[in-house]
Amino acid sequence: MGIEIGHYPDEDRLDLTVEGNLDLTLTGEILRVCSLIDRRVRVCVIDSTRILRVFDSGLGLMMLLLEKLKAFGVTLIMIGEIPGLPATVNQ
Repeated sequence: MGIEIGHYPDEDRLDLTVEGNLDLTLTGEILRVCSLIDRRVRVCVIDSTRILRVFDSGLGLMMLLLEKLKAFGVTLIMIGEIPGLPATVNQ
């Protein structure tokens, strides 16, 4: 369990599937994802349908990731919802 990362530079896309608990144990993986985000990434698809439980620490990590995406102007596509994230993210 963790985060499955699909990085497709030819398509300017980053795909993430989060599985299991969204918590502090994902710190290393979220930081790795953040390191992949630059001006070449135009779209990020996050599949949250496999998340079992959401903890405050995991929400903090997701907010860090979302801020990085926003800073680079990346279009976010969310599949599923993450309870606790702002409603604008979960639409």
